[in-house]
Amino acid sequence: MCSATSLIAAPFLTMLRMSPSLPLFSLPSLSTRISSDPRMSCFSRTMMDDKARSSLGCTEGVCVLRMSDELWDVVVIGSGIIGSCAAFHSVKNGLRTLKIDQASWIPIVKDTYEQIAELEKARGEKLWINTGLLWMGSEQYVNKLGKTIGDAGCTHEILDHEQINKRFPLFTYDQQWKGLYDPKGGVILADKWLWAFHNEFLVNKGSYIDWIKITKIEQGDIITLHSKYSEPIRCKKLIVAAGSWVNELVPSLNVKSKNVALSVCYWKPKEEKNMPLILPDKMPVFIIDDQFDGGRGYFGIPTIDYPGAIKFGEHGGDLFSSGEEPENHDKIFVERPRQHLEKFWPLMDSEEPTRVDHCKYTMSPDAAYLIDYLGNNKNIVLCSMLSGTGFKCAPALGRIVVDMVQSKEPPFDISIFRASRFRDAFAQ
Repeated sequence: MCSATSLIAAPFLTMLRMSPSLPLFSLPSLSTRISSDPRMSCFSRTMMDDKARSSLGCTEGVCVLRMSDELWDVVVIGSGIIGSCAAFHSVKNGLRTLKIDQASWIPIVKDTYEQIAELEKARGEKLWINTGLLWMGSEQYVNKLGKTIGDAGCTHEILDHEQINKRFPLFTYDQQWKGLYDPKGGVILADKWLWAFHNEFLVNKGSYIDWIKITKIEQGDIITLHSKYSEPIRCKKLIVAAGSWVNELVPSLNVKSKNVALSVCYWKPKEEKNMPLILPDKMPVFIIDDQFDGGRGYFGIPTIDYPGAIKFGEHGGDLFSSGEEPENHDKIFVERPRQHLEKFWPLMDSEEPTRVDHCKYTMSPDAAYLIDYLGNNKNIVLCSMLSGTGFKCAPALGRIVVDMVQSKEPPFDISIFRASRFRDAFAQ
């Protein structure tokens, strides 16, 4: 996750990057007590609110579990947004679930909107901000987007450069540029999404444990998960949502991920009087396909993460290996967004960003999701290489992988995400 916020577009954010272009438990069979027994593993309290703690009947101290004595219906490896959504759907399906961590796409996106609306109503809190989304690029690019969104029956507007500049006074794009405005686009409050799904998982009697890194998956009628410092964990079904370390965890997967660290830049207006122009009610989220400068892609949101500064960065970054951080961040990924601002956003201070954060993407070779069973084993489902867009569709993807692990037909066609699209996807 890059920050507390992210983009959501209905229904096209996933298409941009894919086209050629916590938890304790309250179960009778578990032991809940303070213990220094090295055979026990402590459950984390760091991601549990008062509602979850109360529902689980937890007291102060450490909740512990003798893991080798338990047989879980489903174990989910990875407690990011995909793992959290999968674990949530698993417990909602009545499956005893343990979540573990170490320290056409349109129906999928529509399902995500519906789930988030339901969760907002159930929790009484706002989980996203509807700002609208502005796509900008060449006439050919925008017309292609318009056809796709129009065929899906989604409301949108096509804008020429004068209409773009008039509606959004920060911009000064010339006649080469066109825009597509999607009124259903907005900003995900990413921390709240993760927290909401995680705590709903706990309230529904899900269990969570952190500080355990799974080192080996032993397949069989009962799946056994091994780690260095704990007893084995046993389960009937397994969902692997392990992000950048999926190839390390599943060595038989021949499809290699490409891990990318992005430089996410924040910029302020030159003058205080222009601050209102960057507020969420005045500025949309935006995605820019600059075919006039090497086909570079840019993205950004209004001032939400940090007061008085917009997020504006490039789709692209430094490669890194699983489990490692990039040693150096190439300054070109700051310089190119700066140059774009300088040219087309004259009211913004483009001399240097006020802040630079970094986030990570796990890319597949073709920048599309990888969702499939582990070879011929229908008890293990992989959901990885989400290529920078998985967060936006996580609620729907969580539903999909839980259906798969129960041998149900997924509610959407996911054939384009199968590993079989790659030659020799799994070692024999």
